[in-house]
Amino acid sequence: MAEEGTERFQAKMDITVEDHIKTASSKLVSLVRELEQTLGKDKAHQIVSDWAEQNSINDVRNVIESLEKPVQDFEDVKALLRHWVKELNDNNIETVEIVKETADRSFCHVTECVYAKVYNDLGAPDIGYLLHCKHDFAAAPAIHPKVDLDRTKTLMEKHDCCDFEYYWSSD
Repeated sequence: MAEEGTERFQAKMDITVEDHIKTASSKLVSLVRELEQTLGKDKAHQIVSDWAEQNSINDVRNVIESLEKPVQDFEDVKALLRHWVKELNDNNIETVEIVKETADRSFCHVTECVYAKVYNDLGAPDIGYLLHCKHDFAAAPAIHPKVDLDRTKTLMEKHDCCDFEYYWSSD
């Protein structure tokens, strides 16, 4: 039950996607840098990486559980990836395209990413990678245990694109 007067919190803000993400991300960078000073860089990054990975896995599991029908094969995976690509593009988070699909593979290229831009602008691509990129590998099997991911490049690491290759594992 909403508290009286809280409907004002539902008002739209006049802020860009980039500025919104930069505001939150700059605070995260500050926190992680403080953790690095207190715990050491390796320990701080491990904690941040583990936290981001678990959150990503949980987010994917929640999406999968909300689907009308379970993901049973790679055709279902490809449909889900097409939906995610549309959402990311429509919400101005990434410029992403499915460049090729086969029976058991889907190749996606991200050529623009607001997170990569923001974290690189903040001089913290290492933290951006931990929070927004590294966990993709752990999250892929949360779609389905037979889903796996290869990726050799990320915008966060200043490559020309993120080259996702989702595939149906034979293992």
